[in-house]
Amino acid sequence: MAEEQFVRTGHFDEFVKRIEERFDHASELTDQRFASVNQRLADAEKAREQNYVHLNERFDDVNHSVNQRFDDVNRSVNQRFDSLEKRFDDLRTLMLIMYTPIAIALLGIFGAAVKVIFFSK
Repeated sequence: MAEEQFVRTGHFDEFVKRIEERFDHASELTDQRFASVNQRLADAEKAREQNYVHLNERFDDVNHSVNQRFDDVNRSVNQRFDSLEKRFDDLRTLMLIMYTPIAIALLGIFGAAVKVIFFSK
């Protein structure tokens, strides 16, 4: 048969005191772990924000590069268009210089033909 043992009140109070100390210690450890987890979460949030800043800087760099390239292409196209426009102006001037004497000669021939046909008798 099992022996029955009785605990004195002083021993029971000591037992309760030790249990409370253990719970307090467990509570402190839990608080420390929560603080550690919260710190890790805060660090992760900070790292994420830094990554966003880094990504935004990279996007800004890419955007600047793309805009610069488009500006360069636009400038090149405008220069070529201006060059073409100048060539057309030069061609128009050349055609005017070349065809003006021909037009004057044709007008003279036409005038002479009209004079011969209508005014000679």
